[in-house]
Amino acid sequence: MADITVTDILSALFMARIIHSYISLFGKPLRTHSVWQATLWMAYLCFESLMLGQNSAYPLVTLTGNILFMTLLYRSVHGTDLKNSFFHMGVFCTAWMAIEVAVHSILLFITEDTKATYTLGSVITQLITYIAVQAYGRFMPKGRAAPLPLRCWLELFIAPMVSVYVIYDAYSRSLENGSGIGFVVVSLLMVFINLIIFDVYERMVSHTLAEKKNLIYEQEIEMCDRQAKDREAAYRQTRMLRHDLNDRLIGIGALLESGRSDEAAGQIRRMLEENRLHRDDVSHCGNLTLDALINYKHSLAADRDIRMECRIEVPPELFVEGTDLCIILGNLLDNALEAVGNLPVERRLVKLVVRLEKGTLHIMVENPYAGEIMENADGTIKSSKGQGDLHGYGLISARKTVEKYNGDLVIRHGEGVFRASAILYPK
Repeated sequence: MADITVTDILSALFMARIIHSYISLFGKPLRTHSVWQATLWMAYLCFESLMLGQNSAYPLVTLTGNILFMTLLYRSVHGTDLKNSFFHMGVFCTAWMAIEVAVHSILLFITEDTKATYTLGSVITQLITYIAVQAYGRFMPKGRAAPLPLRCWLELFIAPMVSVYVIYDAYSRSLENGSGIGFVVVSLLMVFINLIIFDVYERMVSHTLAEKKNLIYEQEIEMCDRQAKDREAAYRQTRMLRHDLNDRLIGIGALLESGRSDEAAGQIRRMLEENRLHRDDVSHCGNLTLDALINYKHSLAADRDIRMECRIEVPPELFVEGTDLCIILGNLLDNALEAVGNLPVERRLVKLVVRLEKGTLHIMVENPYAGEIMENADGTIKSSKGQGDLHGYGLISARKTVEKYNGDLVIRHGEGVFRASAILYPK
């Protein structure tokens, strides 16, 4: 029977504080604080108090329970994928375990009072871990999150799993031999190795994010280039019309004077058709990125027999960077076009509103949908494309980009209508 004391409860509360500080390093928490989060925190406190009351009699159970609880807590706070959550908390728990057993070994080398050593060692371990988390937070950029391929994740995650076995085996051997110096050295080496693996993981995440951003830049350049070519062709046609306008008007006037009004009307229709390219553009706000993106998506929609109603009321200059516009609007429109693509032709409609009002940028994309929209435990929309590494991150990327401008992305769905509304404020 576990003898849980006030000291154990206070120690569990301090451990929860350390974990919360560590989790907060990896991005802005979700705005919603669900009952699920509160239940997880309470369950973790009860579990940790129980394990502390057992005086660490079951180290592997304690480690496994900590990893599982912390992974669930990490995911509930950030809404990130399970692989990312499991890796961050697995490395953290492994490093914590190595520090704890190393501290206990040093104290046992100094004194033989097991109970006092356990209590003092737990306090020292918590203080060292808390200081390490705070120090790491000063040097680590916040808000990075990106999926890694399963193979890369498994290769990196082998290190902390092997570290657990090495630490446990070294600790058992040190107890048999009566010498803890070698074990302390092994533990510190395992901590150092895990820190290196963690740094490699973060660099791979940064590389993945950089690749995604480069793809966005390439898409933006491609759209701007296409927009420039389309406008150049339209202006060239307009100049040709102006050059021949006088002669054509003389011909049309002659047809009208001779009573051949039908032929005159046909001439006028042909003149209008010759400038069709410019007339097909739906966005003429003057912002090159916005015009290029909307006109490009409009042409894709037309190819798929999708009607796209656009209301663009913004000046040429905006406080939002072109890349961020591509991330937000591009993801929202891609989701909308995909959602209506399988509907009957008469229901294929996407509504877009982009307007600047009182210094804030409002973006709204609305579309019908069929079936049922599934949500994750954190309230985010579950992707219908499957469980691929890059699926389900469109809305997440859009939301994170909106938050750069102190804004919010609101998703509403029901009665067959899906609406995504974003409000962005100047930084």
